[in-house]
Amino acid sequence: MMLHFRVLALLWLGLTLAGCLTTDKSILVKDGDDQLDCLALAKEYDHAVNLRENAAARRRHIRALQKQNACAKPPKVSISIGIFKSFN
Repeated sequence: MMLHFRVLALLWLGLTLAGCLTTDKSILVKDGDDQLDCLALAKEYDHAVNLRENAAARRRHIRALQKQNACAKPPKVSISIGIFKSFN
């Protein structure tokens, strides 16, 4: 009987500590975030870097909103045309 109590106590302690060790899954939300358009969400995403330790959570939330609104970053296209002709 005492062995069962110890096992349960250790299991409870282990689960409690494991709950404290999980990564931060909090989300920093501002009022009106869900009403922002893609351009405003991109600006908020860039501005979130100033939040220091809370930046990762805020950026995750903004990224989720961008995905929900189907916001796509415009591709960065670089075109270079070169012509070389040699007259011998």
